[in-house]
Amino acid sequence: MRVGCFYEENNNLLSFFTVTSNYIGTVAGSAVAGKLSKRFGARNTMLWCCVPAVAGFVVTAFAKCYNTLLIGRLIVGLFSGPAFVLHVFYISAVASPQYRGFLALLPDIVYMVYVILSLVLGVYFPWWWAAIISAALFALPTAVALLIAPSDPVYLLRTGRLREAKKAAKFFGVPIPDLAPTTTEEGVSHKSTWTLVKQPRHYRPLLLSAALLLGVAFCGYMAVLSYSLVFLRTLGSTLDATVVSVLLCVIRIVAVGLVSVLIDRLGRRVLLLFSAAGMTASYLALAAYFYIPSLAQFTHMPLLALILAISFFCMGVGPVPWCVIGEIVPARLSDAGGAALVLFYNITSLAGVQVFPGLLAALGIGGVFAAHAGVTGAILLLVAAAVPETRGLSLQQIEELFEDKDEEYTLVTAVGTPVGYSTFSES
Repeated sequence: MRVGCFYEENNNLLSFFTVTSNYIGTVAGSAVAGKLSKRFGARNTMLWCCVPAVAGFVVTAFAKCYNTLLIGRLIVGLFSGPAFVLHVFYISAVASPQYRGFLALLPDIVYMVYVILSLVLGVYFPWWWAAIISAALFALPTAVALLIAPSDPVYLLRTGRLREAKKAAKFFGVPIPDLAPTTTEEGVSHKSTWTLVKQPRHYRPLLLSAALLLGVAFCGYMAVLSYSLVFLRTLGSTLDATVVSVLLCVIRIVAVGLVSVLIDRLGRRVLLLFSAAGMTASYLALAAYFYIPSLAQFTHMPLLALILAISFFCMGVGPVPWCVIGEIVPARLSDAGGAALVLFYNITSLAGVQVFPGLLAALGIGGVFAAHAGVTGAILLLVAAAVPETRGLSLQQIEELFEDKDEEYTLVTAVGTPVGYSTFSES
């Protein structure tokens, strides 16, 4: 009854735009991220978005009416959207294979720490001060790091800046031979994005990435996270909303921290299979609790299962697909393809959260968790059947995994090498 009242009271247009305004801005920002990255590079695009993102925080801090608050949230989402897209591919392009997984997950840990700091600031400071300090904590470290780091060698090679590409490769410790085959030179530059997408070695990783993201969007994590306080109240918990938010962030930091250490040791597939299996078991336990009356005596069972489901998500299904996508999407399509995938994820994730109240009303709590178990079970089958292990492989080797075995094709001959360019680093 408590859950139903919550949805009945809050399921209106006003609360919808409050919750989703940041999402809408992120969708718009991710939609243009590909164009900006192709023209200016991932590093420059992320750097230039820092200032207007801070402006969005300031607008939010000094908002005197509801419309101004929405505008501020839209601005923050709009200019954080490109970073959400581009950091995955930037890290994949600049990281050596043995550390690529760890570095791909590091921003997620930093973001969770930032969220906890923002929540703590909200307790001890007035709203506008908390928003401004949060903006500084968000933008300054990011801007400093991007000012120190050069553009990724893949982008520099693609734009013909070979000397700068070699310097960038030396800065990041990435050998030029691993980067040169992924560039797009005159021999193929006339090809449209659609022409590239129609090739099996390109559309296969894109379809696989989209399938993974669809599973992540509808696996129930975002819905559980958005309505976690409601679930806890239903289960009899009296924890404060801020405490719940901090607790969930701490769980994610610990889980993702553990995964960041293991991802380059155990591999992507192992973590995804373990995570999807754990989420499926946790959801089935929750469904069983609400369907089997004899389990009602185990009062701590649903809370434990809910925490386990969130933990298992953070140990694989949540962060690892982004690492995999950054590796398997071909460099020639990382701009348009990456932006399209993140746009797809934002839309489906938003849809997953918005349909949750309707599913809850139609299926009940037990039915909802059973449906989520079906989704995570499908993710388990998808990973087992189609996701390749990319641990320790160069980007060229990963792209070759998606080629037809009878197709005589090598990246070096198809792309070509610029006149006067050596594939070996300068000593």
